[in-house]
Amino acid sequence: MKKLIAAAALTAALAVPAFAQDVVVVPDPVTTWVTEQPMDDDVTVEQKVVVGDSLPDKVVIKNVQDHDDYGYAVVNKKRYIVQPKTRKIVKIIE
Repeated sequence: MKKLIAAAALTAALAVPAFAQDVVVVPDPVTTWVTEQPMDDDVTVEQKVVVGDSLPDKVVIKNVQDHDDYGYAVVNKKRYIVQPKTRKIVKIIE
């Protein structure tokens, strides 16, 4: 029984880094800058848009000043911070 518990604990410990790789920590200056931008070019998207999804091609992604790894878009009256190369949403600003 102890071996089973030890094996389960080891498996859980090894799985945590795999999940951590998917987490993107957006620097505070990026969030602040995006929050200060006007909500121009708002696009309405019917499907639910959540962190981890990619934005549809019809959504215009704008560059974040001084941070080439981030872009932003306004969708359904919310700001989304994305990775511009993949269009993947990394943060939603309500």
